[in-house]
Amino acid sequence: NGINTEADDIVVQMIDRARVSVDLAVMGFSRDTVIDALLRAHDRGVRIRFVGDARHMFGDVRGYEELQRLNVPMQVGNQNHIMHNKFFVVDGRFVLTGTGNITPTGFNRNDNNFVLIDSPQVAADFTAEFEQMLSGRFGYSKRRIENGNYYTVGDADVEVHFSPQEDAMGRILEAVEGAQESVEFFIFAFTKDQLGSLFIARHQEFEAYNHCCDPATKGALDAAEAATCEANIQCVEPFRRRFVRGVIDRSQLHSNGPYHEVYRMLTAGLDIRMDGNDNSRQPGDYQAGGGRLHAKTIIVDGRTEDAQVLTGSFNWSSSATLSNDETLLVLHGLRVGDQYSDYFDYLFNLAKRMGERWVGDGSRLKPGDVVFNEIQWDGYDGRVDPAETDQADSSRPQDFVFNDEFIELLNTTNRPIDLSMWTIAADDDFVVGLYPGTIIGPYERFLIVDHNTDAYDDLRPQMPGGAYLAPDFVMNMANDARFLRMNLSNVAFRLRLLDPRGTEIDRAGDGGPPFAGGREWMRGSSGDDPRDQIVRSMERVHFDCGTDSNCDIIRDGGDADSWRACTDPSTAQTVQIRPGYESNVIATPGQPNSGGEQFPDEDPTFRAPEMP
Repeated sequence: NGINTEADDIVVQMIDRARVSVDLAVMGFSRDTVIDALLRAHDRGVRIRFVGDARHMFGDVRGYEELQRLNVPMQVGNQNHIMHNKFFVVDGRFVLTGTGNITPTGFNRNDNNFVLIDSPQVAADFTAEFEQMLSGRFGYSKRRIENGNYYTVGDADVEVHFSPQEDAMGRILEAVEGAQESVEFFIFAFTKDQLGSLFIARHQEFEAYNHCCDPATKGALDAAEAATCEANIQCVEPFRRRFVRGVIDRSQLHSNGPYHEVYRMLTAGLDIRMDGNDNSRQPGDYQAGGGRLHAKTIIVDGRTEDAQVLTGSFNWSSSATLSNDETLLVLHGLRVGDQYSDYFDYLFNLAKRMGERWVGDGSRLKPGDVVFNEIQWDGYDGRVDPAETDQADSSRPQDFVFNDEFIELLNTTNRPIDLSMWTIAADDDFVVGLYPGTIIGPYERFLIVDHNTDAYDDLRPQMPGGAYLAPDFVMNMANDARFLRMNLSNVAFRLRLLDPRGTEIDRAGDGGPPFAGGREWMRGSSGDDPRDQIVRSMERVHFDCGTDSNCDIIRDGGDADSWRACTDPSTAQTVQIRPGYESNVIATPGQPNSGGEQFPDEDPTFRAPEMP
């Protein structure tokens, strides 16, 4: 959509030409031009029927109010979740559906796409779905109607799937799994692990193909690589590079935090960008209304005869899969594939590379500019095993630490660095995703901690505080059970610090046990009360200088010699440990390491400028 969109005009023209009936199932419904067209149709004697969302019924939404006033047949529903459809059926022949709400922002400010289909068969399918909801059936109370789901309309084949009863997510997974050359997507809400994992798997398969088959690099393969390629990859001539790439919505990235699938995909090296739509009601403020990438669309093999486009109201989330009332279209054919691929190219070229909006220009950063400086990989956690001790009435605060691990990063440069969308990954998945706007100042020791309590439980009070004061980044501040905990491995320990392009900036560990630190008994302890344990952090040894006192070569964090246990920190080095924990937690969070450092202290007056 743009300011002079045609989609709005087409909806109005379609309604103005209606002779018999208009059925509409929409959520947001405040676009005056469309509402006025429906009023004109009603005055002409056209039958109007309406299905809406229960939450919008009582929100002073003009479309709902006007149709109530006309006393047209109406039903609102899905009280437990949302009726999220956006479709019109006109005269039992025309269907208009898409990704946008029928609102001013849906047409004029958000990125959306709409499809107009002239087919009585497709219209009958939508009408059957509409009438289920009009009768009061929503969500999983709807019945699957055996209608084949598959139609031929002109030079395109069209599939229609309604959620949750027709497994729309399963159809998306099937299409992505079958991609031969490319997967391109632009998406609003994306929290579905299955799809994120499949995008990563297809990316890895396509990268292996490119590595083996690209004529520009094929000749440089060694004998072992060439043999592996020969055994596992069948190259197709002429060579066409295969890829998975996408554009995500900025507002959902902020609201979903690390629950958003983009962090996992960036960790795996996928080319993902953040939407460049700045057309909000207040330019520059993505929260001001509008300015969203609101589409939910995948293009599979878009420039080929086998192109598939999957689009509709269906976001890639558990709610869309299991609960909401949604529509998914699958459009087949070269012409429609080309049209949507052109639209994707427009959005992708307009979009922003993440983590490069300020000083963190990826080409200027190099490994060692930001390093793992200190890691508390085995928190004190006096109640790690409640069976070990019965201290429910203890007044010692450290007895109630549920997770006091931390990761400290160090900026080894004299300039601030943008850490937006950087990730810290273990071998099996990412551990930490740093939110947009995260800045590490010159020589700053940047403290990342876990939230201090278990997921919320009505039967268990949430303990206040935590082991550390003034952290720079708290994982899962909202204490949402869906989000990650830190939970660093005590056995197979390896962390990688990755920029948004998947470039490794630093690492810690080699996949075996951690190199240093951990638990030990307090001096003089009997060894029978787990609360009498201390835990030492693992500190970085910065330089590998030999006899050169002026060298600046950061030691490899994957080597054991690059780490030592924290020993006897001074009072000044423990100022960010909460009083009551100093005897048990031997670490220097947010402060220079106990063994000494060759970097200056951070500037306490530094304040990161606002991100543009």
